[in-house]
This record gives sequence, C-alpha cells and structure tokens, in this order.
Amino acid sequence: MAALILLGVVVFLAFTTIFFVHHRKVVEEKRIQTERKIYDIKTQVKRLEPLVTRIRPHLLPYDLRSALAERWITLLHLQQDAGDKSEDFIQELQNAEQVVREVKANPNPKVEPIESQAKGQEAMNQLKNVQFLIMKEYREGRLSEARGQQFLTSIRYAATQVVVEMNKSLAAAQLENKKYRAALIYYQNIIKELKKYRGTEQEHFSGIYDEIRKTIEQIKSKAQQELAATPNILADSMDELEEEDGFKSDMQRAVMAGKAKARNQRG
Repeated sequence: MAALILLGVVVFLAFTTIFFVHHRKVVEEKRIQTERKIYDIKTQVKRLEPLVTRIRPHLLPYDLRSALAERWITLLHLQQDAGDKSEDFIQELQNAEQVVREVKANPNPKVEPIESQAKGQEAMNQLKNVQFLIMKEYREGRLSEARGQQFLTSIRYAATQVVVEMNKSLAAAQLENKKYRAALIYYQNIIKELKKYRGTEQEHFSGIYDEIRKTIEQIKSKAQQELAATPNILADSMDELEEEDGFKSDMQRAVMAGKAKARNQRG
C-alpha cells in the first residue's frame, strides 16, 4: 500500500514537473514572439518617422503628409497593442500624437526653401524613401492604384521643387559675390529640370520657369562683362548650357574670343 502511495506521488510530481516545464516553454516562446513583433514594428517606425518629421512640409501635399502621419501613428499603436509599455515608448507615442495633430491642423505650412546642397541631397534621399513606401503600400494592398499614382506624381513634383530651391539658393550666394557666370549655371540647372515636363504638367511649374528665364535675362550681360574682364579664367562649364534665346551662342563667342586673346598673349 505504501508502495502504491509512493508511486502515485512520484507520478504526480513527474506530471507536475512536465506541466510547469511545458508552461514555462510556452511562456518563453510567447515572450520571444512578442519581442520579435515589437522589434519588427520598431523597425518600420524608425523608417517612417523621418518621412513625417524631417521632410519640409511645403514639399508634400496635405493628403500625402496626412497619410504618412496616419501610417506612423498606426504603427505606434500596433507597438503599444503588442505589449510595449516602456517609459521611452510611452513618451515617443505622446510626442508622435502631438506631431500628427499638428500635421492635420496645418494644410498650408510655411515655405522653408532648401538652402544648401547638403540639405537638398538629404531631402532627395527622404523623398526616395517615401516613394519606396508608397510602392510597398500598393503591393501590400493598403493603397489603391489611383491613389498610389497620385502620390508618386506628388513625389516627382517635390523632387523638382528641391532642385529648384537648391539651385536658386546656390545662385543667390554667387550673385552676392558678383559671380554672375556661376549663378547662371545654377539657374540653367533649373531650366533643364523644368524642361523634363511636357504637356499639362508644364503648368505646375510655369510660374517658376518664367521667373528663372527673366532672371537669366537680367544678369546675362553682367556675366558676359565678367567673362570679358577675366579672359584667362574660362568658364568651360558654360558650354553645357542649353541654347536659350541665343544666350549660348553669345557666351560661346565671348569664350572663343577670350581663348584667342590668351593665345596671342602667350605667343
């Protein structure tokens, strides 16, 4: 009888041990799965956050900015639902909710032009990331084809706007130093960019195109005078300028005259 009781106790302990070991294994697997899920969400949040907070708002239309903000906050809420209760995350979520409210309350943000080449490159990189995200959302069925095409067009316009603002800023810096030839090169970069558009798309930048052409006309004579005054400092890059109302041929003649004068001086 005692032997049977002992055997029963042993069997009970064995089953109890197996149960607790299995339970701990299940709990550990669940913990690992939760951590992996949170990590995956964090990775997506890390990629999306700068698209909302670091791209200058005036570059993107309101509906695209709102869509990016909504996707960002949705991911953070998924992270919260997955079980992330850390103090850092709670603070991050609160900050993000404030940013999203500001995005939605500001359909007409202040224009903050790109002021340098470094900022322009940074903006271009972020716009490429937005483009990648739009295509990913479309492939995964979260974005319709029509909406996706609309957003991709907005990204294209934004990239052109970056080129315009960056080159205008660089040209302005050259004008302050009275370097008119260098300024013309930056303005011509803008003309080249805008000429990529055809048909009705040209209307989107028609005002900028007219403004830049007018500016080129205003400083063209000063650039020619600058070149004539420094014949030994040849603007080879000017040869790359597209023909614009006879401007290229005028500048080429001035360059050739400068070269001939320099050869005579050496002879």
